[in-house]
Amino acid sequence: MERIKLIVGRITSSLWFLPALYAAGAMGVVLAAPLTEFLVPDWLADALDVEAVRTVLNILSSSLLAVTIFSLTTMATSLKAVSDAATPRARPILIRGGSAQNAIATFLGAFIFSVIGLVSLNGGLLGSGAEAVLFALTVIATLMVVVVLIQWIRQLSTLGDVEDAISKVEVAAQAAFRAQARLPGPAERSALGKGKPYLLYAQRPGYVQMVDFRALDDAAEKLDVTVEVTALPGERCGPSRELAKVFGADSAETAARLLPCFVRGERRTLEADPCFGLTALSEIGSRALSPGVNDPGTAISAIRALERCFAEWSDAVNDAPECAPLSRVVYPAIDAAQALREPVIALARDGASQLEVLRALIELCSLAARLDRLNLSHEAKSLTAEIIERASAAMAHKSDVSRLKDAAG
Repeated sequence: MERIKLIVGRITSSLWFLPALYAAGAMGVVLAAPLTEFLVPDWLADALDVEAVRTVLNILSSSLLAVTIFSLTTMATSLKAVSDAATPRARPILIRGGSAQNAIATFLGAFIFSVIGLVSLNGGLLGSGAEAVLFALTVIATLMVVVVLIQWIRQLSTLGDVEDAISKVEVAAQAAFRAQARLPGPAERSALGKGKPYLLYAQRPGYVQMVDFRALDDAAEKLDVTVEVTALPGERCGPSRELAKVFGADSAETAARLLPCFVRGERRTLEADPCFGLTALSEIGSRALSPGVNDPGTAISAIRALERCFAEWSDAVNDAPECAPLSRVVYPAIDAAQALREPVIALARDGASQLEVLRALIELCSLAARLDRLNLSHEAKSLTAEIIERASAAMAHKSDVSRLKDAAG
């Protein structure tokens, strides 16, 4: 079920899906107009000027294709700008949904609606009642275009902005942490067999994008085996990197029947890999700290987003609903210490001489130490000491190091 949700989610969030849906809807609406002409009174159908409908449809058809192409060009340019200024890892997150996709879908749908409407009118395919229905639909389509155009103009003010990219990556990462917290708990390790397990491998190198734990548990029960998952979403997989250990299987072929429960791909994705969002935020901060950019303010914004992600992670774990644990599948929890260490070390390395950046990192560690559900106090203390050590080696003024130590308490 989770795999189906993942596939459906990827389809519906694809850039092409909403425009295709609007286009199909526009064609369906125009072709269905003759079926509703009996609802239009004769006096209203006779009072309608068909030329008015044709004029409006001509305006829509002649202008909206250019507007759609302009919108696509603008979005492509802004996405490239975000990739250059922030990180390429943010690009798939920014493409999914949003005002840009809705605007392109509306403009393209209205364009196809106007073209099909003109063909119907000029071909004499519509009666007077259907022409009245088409006029009403044309008015609705025009209003939709006006509203979406205003929203699109407002969106253009932030499109391609790094702060907007940070915000969207943060929201996506927090959603992934909430989804992670709702997963069923693993079975007890005592459920695993004692014999030699069969090792389950992916046929091609790549990344684990999702593990459908419920489906894996059901499949293990049908095969009368137990499974220890060793590769969580975000980790590498391939012919030399095992996905899981299968206990109790009578052959490698039996163990391989569990392989469809592991969704694999060429790159990491954020749906079931919340740490990928932390990596993207860290990369945005590191890019901002590069000598060519030298923008510590953006790096601090990325660190503040990391703070909120860890706080959301703790809240999600605390508020996770009670659900029945798995009976035949054991899997490790996300290593919270490693999830904190990777972005902090990367940003401390690149901003070792920036007092304000290191102070923000120390504040991040201080917050993480207070998140009881994540058990990060020891790791946060170790990272704070390492941040001060890096600062001592990189900062020219010892007074800055003293201020940093005061901030660390």
